[in-house]
Amino acid sequence: MKKELLKRLRNSSHATSIMEHYHNNLEDNVVDKNIVIRPGKLMDMCCQPCHVALPDHSHNFVELIYMYSGKTVHIINGTRRLLLEANDLLLLREGTSHAVEPAAEEDLAIHFFLMPEFFSHPAFMGECGDVLHRFIGTQARGREPVADYLHFHLREMLPAKNLLENMIWSHAEEKEGRQEINQATMGILIMELLHDADKVESHDMLQYEEQIVLTAYKYLETNYSCATLEEFSSLSMQPSYYVSRLFKRYYKMTFTECLQLIRLNRAAGYLSSTTKPVEEIIVEIGYENSSYFHRLFKQRYGITPKQYRDSSRGKF
Repeated sequence: MKKELLKRLRNSSHATSIMEHYHNNLEDNVVDKNIVIRPGKLMDMCCQPCHVALPDHSHNFVELIYMYSGKTVHIINGTRRLLLEANDLLLLREGTSHAVEPAAEEDLAIHFFLMPEFFSHPAFMGECGDVLHRFIGTQARGREPVADYLHFHLREMLPAKNLLENMIWSHAEEKEGRQEINQATMGILIMELLHDADKVESHDMLQYEEQIVLTAYKYLETNYSCATLEEFSSLSMQPSYYVSRLFKRYYKMTFTECLQLIRLNRAAGYLSSTTKPVEEIIVEIGYENSSYFHRLFKQRYGITPKQYRDSSRGKF
């Protein structure tokens, strides 16, 4: 895109008024469709300004975010951190909580806002079982949602990318009579996405939470000698308090308690199957304080490490 066009998109009066509303006029964190979508339209769009964060909010319309270049970080439902990279498309259903971290100069994110009635067209109401059809069916019929959002990677979907760019150009030029064409183009885009619905990433919070705790447990098993909650939180881009809460819910123990259990199990394995000195084992599993390890080990197994080793030898 030309630099002049990008500047126009970022600095449009519509985008400015939307950003002001996000920061100054939110009631109950809900953005109303009549604020972001101008009168008489089924859809509208704006470009996210540079260096401006969007606070946590939900909305009573469908939002589609296209990452034209660069990247931005999105927080879904207050916990799920999603990195949106160039040529990615994010589709948010009504009611999904959403925040966006500030974009840099080279990051260009286009936000499309769609009225719920946009999806009432018969072409979007099919009964096939794919995720996008069911997602759209939810919007149109008020069903229980199947996902909080849908994430598309459009790098190999050239028709969809072309349709998006056409809408962006058309909107920026603000030519008379283009609204109907843009709405038709958006309809074609959705049909393209339906055609390639196998490429969508569907996320509901239950599946996502399970994935986090499974990944965290694998991290502990692999890195037990040096694992920390802070490091895993950084690697997974999840708040440490959120990881801790999920661990307690799924494993009935804290992250630290699980790490301790894995370390003690490894120590027991070394004691029963090797002749390594106890002090060497203590260092290898990640403890620095010998007396602290001995106290934990006895609490876990009821005997000292030496007694455990001696009893193991008697069994084999």
